[in-house]
Amino acid sequence: MKTLIGLFLAALLSVTLSVGAQANPAHEHHAHNAAAAEASHACPMHPEVTGKTGDSCPKCGMDLEAKHTHACPMHPKVTGAAGDSCPDCGMDLEPVAAKGEHCANCPKKAMNHQHH
Repeated sequence: MKTLIGLFLAALLSVTLSVGAQANPAHEHHAHNAAAAEASHACPMHPEVTGKTGDSCPKCGMDLEAKHTHACPMHPKVTGAAGDSCPDCGMDLEPVAAKGEHCANCPKKAMNHQHH
């Protein structure tokens, strides 16, 4: 009788652990997405310091700035991280200029810096 109860408890424990293990990755996935949303900004001087809009760096006090994202030059809607490539054309993704920045060969930037 003790053997039967022991087997039943072992089976119940096994089922409980397997159900818990299957539910846990989904929970971690949502937690990771929330953490990624919270870490959308970084310190310009200390890139390892991340946070959200309005946060400041505890090391130097600078406001955290939006992280640069990368996008395909031919398909700007395709975004990703440094080193990724576009699934449509295979080109490497390039850094997207932050608001107010211009690319090095932008005609507007060249016109602003011409001296007459």
